[in-house]
This record gives sequence, structure tokens and C-alpha cells, in this order.
Amino acid sequence: EGIVSGVAFINQGADLAAGQGMGSALSSANAAGAGNLSSFGAMSAGSSRYNTGSHSDVDSFSLMTGLGWNAPIAQNSLLLGAFFEVGFGNYDSHNSFSGRASIDGSGDTEYYGGGILARYSLTEGFLEGLYTEASLRVGHVSTDFSSNDFEAFSGPINVSYDSSSVYYGAHAGLGYIWQLSEKADLDFSTKYFWTHQNGDDVTVAGDPIKFEDADSHRWRNGVRFSYEIDKNATPYVGAAYDYEFDGKANATAYGRSIEAPELKGGTGVGELGIILKPMVNHDFSVDLGLQGYTGMREGVSGSLQMKYEF
Repeated sequence: EGIVSGVAFINQGADLAAGQGMGSALSSANAAGAGNLSSFGAMSAGSSRYNTGSHSDVDSFSLMTGLGWNAPIAQNSLLLGAFFEVGFGNYDSHNSFSGRASIDGSGDTEYYGGGILARYSLTEGFLEGLYTEASLRVGHVSTDFSSNDFEAFSGPINVSYDSSSVYYGAHAGLGYIWQLSEKADLDFSTKYFWTHQNGDDVTVAGDPIKFEDADSHRWRNGVRFSYEIDKNATPYVGAAYDYEFDGKANATAYGRSIEAPELKGGTGVGELGIILKPMVNHDFSVDLGLQGYTGMREGVSGSLQMKYEF
């Protein structure tokens, strides 16, 4: 559960980069104008339960910040960006086994790394509103685990381990913004996410444990409706369905497989938010969002984007 909690946490970073992070980079770059650098940032915090066969409860905070550039091309729009990302979290895990007592544990997990992102948007012609986007990420993740529920001949004992490894991943997406009116639009999108975490070798109660490489493959389809009430406020509401095809954390001890938790399954996602621009200074804007999850992942998270146009 410790390793799979780390994979889940890295996936939250991928969601931030492809969601609020991409949105912040696009907004800042458009405000800066073609050929100019702009800064962007986004953060998210929340609490989620991942139903992995057993379950793991993860409390987390993620942050990303970077620079964007709106390429000076004659037609359409091309955004390029680079970013730094970091996340901190803790988890409580519950493992159930056939014919044996369950094991509860807890630990901390953190990651840091960097990446690049891009988005190409069609701004004229028959396909105006169509866009494609992508990102690449690489970094380092560390996770520790501790439990008092393991049994030895002398009775219950405390076991623990510390694991660290490299992660990398990518996402690619396709979307279409349907302009319903001057103030309202619908944003349809489909996105594929891949995350890879390298394996590691640890020792638990004197026994060698080998964690295999873990991969996550997710496909998310969603829609968001936005409506500009006035120049100072634009609320939005959205829904998406996210399906994990893998997310299994395999491990072996003395060459024998250990029963492995996995993140496989579907999650429904709902969101509410509002973009605010203070009346006195329209150069500053804040995007406040709230997300809810049900299914394989259950819980809530809040997000924040801030932008200042120089």
C-alpha cells in the first residue's frame, strides 16, 4: 500500500499539471502576448481514499510553478512551457488478507521534479476551438511505511521501510471549446495519462523485499461549462470520468510474489469553481476550484491559481 499510495500521489501531480497548471500557463501566456515570457503557478490540496482491493487514505498538497511562452506564429496559437513541481503527503493504509489478520500502517510520501508542456489551439477557420496538448514529467519520489500489526513468534512487532525511486510520465489530450455565446462556452476534452515509478529493494523485518516497477495508464473524458457573469467573475462547473487500466504495485520476497494492491477502476469527478478579477486591479486574477471524486478514488480536493499581468 505504501508504494501504490506513492503512485496515486504522483498521479495527482499529473492531474494538476494537465488541469489547473495548463490552464494557468495558457491564461498567463495569452495575457503576456505573443513572443513574451510569462510566469504561472497552481496548487492543490485534498484528502482521498483509494480503493485498492484494501484501501489507502491519502492527505496531500501539490504545487507547480513555471514559465510559459506564446509562440509568435501567424495563425492559430502555440503555448510552450517548463515547470517545477513538488508534493507532500501522508497516508494510512489497510490491508486485508485471506485467512490472516489485517494489517494497518501509515507513512509519508513526497515527490519533486520538473517537466515541459505544450498546447496548440486552432483560432480560426472551420475547426476553430479545437486544441491538442501534452506534457512530460520526471522527478524523484520517496515513501516510508510503518506498522505495528506484523506478527512474529514472540508476538506483534513494528516493521518499517524507506523507499525512493525515479518517476516519469506523460499526458496527451485533445479538446474542443464550443463557444455558445459571447459569455458562455463548453470545453470537451479527452486525455490519456501515463505514469511510471521505478522499483526499489528494501528490507522489512530482516527480509528482503523487491518492489517491481509500477505503471499507471489512465483515460479521462470530461466537459466543463463556463459563464462570464461580468468582467470580474466567471464561474464554471464540470464533470469527468477517469478510468485506471493498471496501477498495480507488484512485490516479491525471496522470489515469491506478495499479494499486490492496485489502482485499477473508474472514478467520477465533479468540479465547481470561479475565476475572480478584483474591480480595482484587473491585472490580478484568482481561480478557486473544488473537486469531488467517487469510485475507485473517493474524496475532495481544492485548487488555487493566481495570475498577475505585468
